[in-house]
Amino acid sequence: MYKVSIRTDFSAAHIIRGYEGDCSRLHGHNYKVEVSVRADEVNGTGMCVDFRELKRIAKATINALDHTYLNDIAFFKKNNPTAENIARFIFDKIKGEIEAHLSLDSVTVWETDNYAVTYREKGA
Repeated sequence: MYKVSIRTDFSAAHIIRGYEGDCSRLHGHNYKVEVSVRADEVNGTGMCVDFRELKRIAKATINALDHTYLNDIAFFKKNNPTAENIARFIFDKIKGEIEAHLSLDSVTVWETDNYAVTYREKGA
């Protein structure tokens, strides 16, 4: 089994509703995002997936978040825009775009260089 990962980034602002502390005020982050897929085999050129194709898929979702106020996005009106929920949001959006011979393994979102959350489906 192979695991292939790409990293990308975006910047956005948010407020964490119901949180007692600094994050309850408007603030922003320069998020880093890692998307990882799994494959059992490589193709004729020896690749599971072209890194550029995986990054293109990830960027299509990430670009919709870049330089936004996350709380204005429908999903985050119902779910606090925490790193956990951002990772799940990206995972769910990308999952349907991944080629059939690949499995989306995980999405990791770094809120800072020291704080990250990884989301993967249960049982994966």
